[in-house]
Amino acid sequence: MLRSAFVRPTHVPWLQPAVCIRAQSTYAKAQLKCDDAQQAGEEGTSSVSPTASPRWFSELQARILRLKDAPKSPRCVEEADGLLQQTNANWMGLLAGSQGFLTEPRWRGLDNHQVFWGDMRLAKLIGKQTGHINNVMYNRYAESARVQFIRHHGLDATAEERKQWEDLVTPRSLGLILKTMTTEFKFPMKYPDRVYVLYRLTEPPTPDSTSLRMESWILSDQHRRIAAKVIDETAIYDYTVGKVSVLKPFMVEKLKRTFAMQEEARGKYAEEARRAIEAVEALESRHG
Repeated sequence: MLRSAFVRPTHVPWLQPAVCIRAQSTYAKAQLKCDDAQQAGEEGTSSVSPTASPRWFSELQARILRLKDAPKSPRCVEEADGLLQQTNANWMGLLAGSQGFLTEPRWRGLDNHQVFWGDMRLAKLIGKQTGHINNVMYNRYAESARVQFIRHHGLDATAEERKQWEDLVTPRSLGLILKTMTTEFKFPMKYPDRVYVLYRLTEPPTPDSTSLRMESWILSDQHRRIAAKVIDETAIYDYTVGKVSVLKPFMVEKLKRTFAMQEEARGKYAEEARRAIEAVEALESRHG
């Protein structure tokens, strides 16, 4: 049974979460090709973008490794090694920051969380034992990260406001109830690995908002890829009066600032991702 990170009262049946687990294609077909970028040269922009493929970052690094390991000129190997170090050091920002996630350690719902052998669903395949992380675990990762994302907003608040942020993930007073949750599985993550879980608001709240719409990415450290994407909506509920409510004004303003920070991160890292892609394309065109 899936358990929500927020309490779900039985006396509000229409708010019970509808959990939709939807399998996605395991492997993306789109490739990042220098030829495509050259064909788009007349427009002055590269056709390759961070959204061209769910695997764009791992594909980009594979291209850098080919340049680094192939019998190229010493200059090419040196430049490729520099690009590899830069992208490795900033992989989370390039991958998730370019899509509006705040990637600094303090914003991570789960940070470098170890995947355990017991998290996997094992099966026998042609006499060989194989398996992947149980799909239910992705939802648990997301639910734990959602609580941390909400609680984070109270870290620099006054004592009174911090308590209200802490209470928001409990049934004490004003709280949140998971309404819907859709999980898209991107690839079968396996032990050993470590995961990072990031959360973002998909739209800024207003004083009249009765729910929050958010998105979570579960990232594999080993593969530098999205293992699963979770899209959810949480209703705002006042337990003291037993009905749907709205956020406190200071909460709305704080979440609006978070959304603005997300958009700033999107612009910053999208530009960095574009420059990284163009640098690889330029190196390929000179030494391909």
